[in-house]
Amino acid sequence: MNTDLETCTARFLDHLYLEKNLSQNTRAAYRTDLKLCTAFLHSTRVYEPSQVSSQHILSYLAFCQRTGVSPRTISRYLSAIRSFFRFLIDEGIISTSPARNIDSPRIVHNPPEYLTVEEVDRLLEFPGEGSVLGLRDRTIIELMYSCGLRVSEVCALKTGDIHFHERWVCVYGKGKKERIVPFGRRAKELLERYSEQVRPQLLKKSRSDTLFLNFRGEPLSRKGIWKKIKDYARMSGIKKNIKPHILRHSFGTHLIQNGADLRSVQELLGHADIATTQIYTHLDKGTLIDMHAQYHPLSARRHGSAKKKQ
Repeated sequence: MNTDLETCTARFLDHLYLEKNLSQNTRAAYRTDLKLCTAFLHSTRVYEPSQVSSQHILSYLAFCQRTGVSPRTISRYLSAIRSFFRFLIDEGIISTSPARNIDSPRIVHNPPEYLTVEEVDRLLEFPGEGSVLGLRDRTIIELMYSCGLRVSEVCALKTGDIHFHERWVCVYGKGKKERIVPFGRRAKELLERYSEQVRPQLLKKSRSDTLFLNFRGEPLSRKGIWKKIKDYARMSGIKKNIKPHILRHSFGTHLIQNGADLRSVQELLGHADIATTQIYTHLDKGTLIDMHAQYHPLSARRHGSAKKKQ
C-alpha cells in the first residue's frame, strides 16, 4: 500500500468528507494547511509519514513563525497536523504521532472588530434599492446583521429556508448543524421584495433553489459577498478593516450591549462552546460594572447602605 504523504493526505481528506461530514470549506482549509506542511517536509527530504519526527514538526512551526505567520494561524496548522497523524494511527500506518507533545503557541485574544450602530446604518443605506443588484446587496447585508450569519451560511441559504410569516430562517452552520434564527421586520420586507422582484430577474431561465444569485443566475460566492461589503464600507466612509465576520461580530456585540444573555447569543450565533461567545462580554465594561453594582449582594448592600446614610 502506498503510504507517501500525498496519498495519506488524500485518504485523510476523504475521511473528513465521508465519515466526519465536514463542510467543503473546512476540508479545503485542511487541504491547504497540510499541503504547506508537506512542501516543507519534502524540502528536508521527508516523503513518508513514518519518517516525520517531532523535530521536523517543530522546525516547520519555527519556519512559519520566522516568515511572519501569526500565532493563531500556526495553532491552526498544528491542529490540522495533529488530526492528520491521529488518523494515520487509527489506520495503522504509524504507531505514534510526532505532534503529540508539541504545545500550541500562546494566542492573545484581541477584541473582535465590529461596527457601531451608526456605521451599520451607513452601510445599509449605501446599496441603492432602485437597482436589481443594489436591492439584492442591501437584503444580504440586512439579513447578515439581523441574524448574525456567517458569509458561508448566507451563500448556502435556499429559498425554502426563509419562513416569511414566522420571520425566521433555518441556517446550516459548521458541521451542518441546524439552527433557527429570527429576523426583523425590515429584513422581512427586503427579503420579500428581493424574492418577488429581483431573484426572478437574476434566475432568468436557469434552475436553482439557492436564495442569493449573481447576475448570471449562479449562486453568489463567499469572496463575492465579502468584496461587495468591503466596497460599500469604503464608499460609505467606514475606515475599519472590513472582514467577513464583521457584521456577525456587530450582531453579537450589539445584543450583549443591549442586555441579551450569553446563552441566548450563543444559540443565535451557533457557537458550540459558550467560551467562544464570551469574546463579546469585554466590549461593554461599563454595563458589566453597573450590573455587578446592581445585582451582586455585597455591592447592592453597600449601595443601599450609602443611600441610607445620605
